[in-house]
Amino acid sequence: MKLSIRDIKHLLIKTNNLDDDLMFDSSNINIDSRTLKKNEIFLALEGHRFDGNNFIADVLKQKPLFFITNREQESNAGYAIVKSGKNFLIELSKLILKKLSLTKVAITGSNGKTTTKDIIVHFLKNKFNDKAVLSTKGNYNNEIGLPLSILQSQGVEKFAVFEIGTNHPGEIIHLADIIRPNISIITNIGDAHIGNFGSKEKIAEEKKQIFHFLKTNELKIINKHDEYFQILNNSPGKIFCISNNNDDLDALRFKYIEPNEIELAYKSESIRIKFHLTGQHNLQNFAIACAALINMGIDFIELEKYFDHLESTNGRFKKYILKENVELIDDSYNSNPSSLLSAIDYINQSKKTKILIIGDMGELGELSGMYHRQIIEKILKTNIDVVLTMGSAFKAASNKNDSNTILNFSTYDDLIDKALSAIKTDTIILVKASRFMAFENIVSQLKRRLQ
Repeated sequence: MKLSIRDIKHLLIKTNNLDDDLMFDSSNINIDSRTLKKNEIFLALEGHRFDGNNFIADVLKQKPLFFITNREQESNAGYAIVKSGKNFLIELSKLILKKLSLTKVAITGSNGKTTTKDIIVHFLKNKFNDKAVLSTKGNYNNEIGLPLSILQSQGVEKFAVFEIGTNHPGEIIHLADIIRPNISIITNIGDAHIGNFGSKEKIAEEKKQIFHFLKTNELKIINKHDEYFQILNNSPGKIFCISNNNDDLDALRFKYIEPNEIELAYKSESIRIKFHLTGQHNLQNFAIACAALINMGIDFIELEKYFDHLESTNGRFKKYILKENVELIDDSYNSNPSSLLSAIDYINQSKKTKILIIGDMGELGELSGMYHRQIIEKILKTNIDVVLTMGSAFKAASNKNDSNTILNFSTYDDLIDKALSAIKTDTIILVKASRFMAFENIVSQLKRRLQ
């Protein structure tokens, strides 16, 4: 969005060599000195592990339009001083949203946030155009990433669709305060980050803060069959549900037809939609995205359009077909107990030779051992042919079950070599782990060697 120094003067303590009429584009604000380009604006953020002020000398070599800092500088360059770089970023993003006239959607949940966001954005961009939609960049869903996404606004958008995440209590309400959504969505309540919350009930209490700022006529969208529905619904806003029960006439009903096809029913009408997302769990994400679209003014029947070219995001159950009809499912972006159990159910249903490659799940705290053992016990009850694991938690869990069919590796190369030796014609491979395990390296190696 085009702004002047005058527009943001109330957010600044003082300026140096900056004219009030100087114009800049909010999308040119950069917090990374390594990628800063000429005439961009450098914002120095202060954190526990870094301080952007330490790089201002390097930044000036790139000839920025100006820079923003929380300290006095001995420089003739144009700069502004703020109390806190992070607070400035947040307040600037709020200012931008206030200047826009748009429908704002916020999405949270233990699983499916990014996929749900991507489905909504895909439809809106195809129905209208790319410029009509402001949305989360990648997975920029925290107190830094969300404002940075908002700063990308060009000032012409009709819709804003943001995902917000949390791994500690108290985060959701601050992110919801930035957006002040008109429609808020909770995809589900699972056990992601449970080590930081202590229980799924406390996760539900945290997630429902996304509804905190809703007015009485603004919508909250929830799966009616979520285990924690009553906790979630005890909150502000007008309820709209998705349901897999055809008797719930006030809800958007959804039904699995076959892989990549869903039936939706709303009021007295029903439609069938084919799409290219892999995994039955994505049917719920698809339904909840369609519930949002209906409440954004999209005609129900029109939902049949625009989904032909919808594809999964990299690392989120994205399917690749490789040589010898090998099907590689890349779910390497993240993992938690509930999403991993869903992935296991998915691969177990396949009639192909099945290879499961999994890595440790993070942020489970004192419950980590229990959850990893539960995963191993689940796998032992399946028909999966080969199970390859990496990480100390899965190694300990496998040892306690005395299983000779589940192998643990300490290096990517050894694991990949074993996987390649087990591949036959018509094999399905599913790769999943928490972010810190960096299993995208395994995916890229398998793709390269199986092309």
